[in-house]
Amino acid sequence: MRWSLAVLAVTLSVAGCGTGKRPFRIIQFCLADTGEFETMNSVLREVAAANKLPFFDNSTATEAELHSAADLQDKLKVAHPTVNVGTVGPTAMGFSVGNFADAPSQMVVGFSKANDPVAARKLSDDVVKALSNKWRIREVPNVETSGAYPLKDCDG
Repeated sequence: MRWSLAVLAVTLSVAGCGTGKRPFRIIQFCLADTGEFETMNSVLREVAAANKLPFFDNSTATEAELHSAADLQDKLKVAHPTVNVGTVGPTAMGFSVGNFADAPSQMVVGFSKANDPVAARKLSDDVVKALSNKWRIREVPNVETSGAYPLKDCDG
């Protein structure tokens, strides 16, 4: 359960965009190692720009906040480095990317549709297409009732 705390917080913070709604789509993929973070960020930054959305990288601040929480909660694991990147537009449509404390090279992306499901689907398709040029993408089934879990066969 603790391993999912950071991913859940990161993914739902933007993917739900403060609306209390679950992401309409969740994908997972594995980086070869944490050295690929910058490549991933570059790919995601390009997709956000192509969709005229701002890109954010709150990874450093999120890791510091999680370390503060870990100081108060025994055995709370924190990914190093922690990933918290994504985008959110004026209609609250966007995506958020996080990683697992026990598997920092495993990425989880949650997508919110907000008030524009057609544009949200296009954005999510654009992200999947761009990421799949470099990494194997896995769709999380039953996103209405489930979430992402660490992958057992993370092969990059």
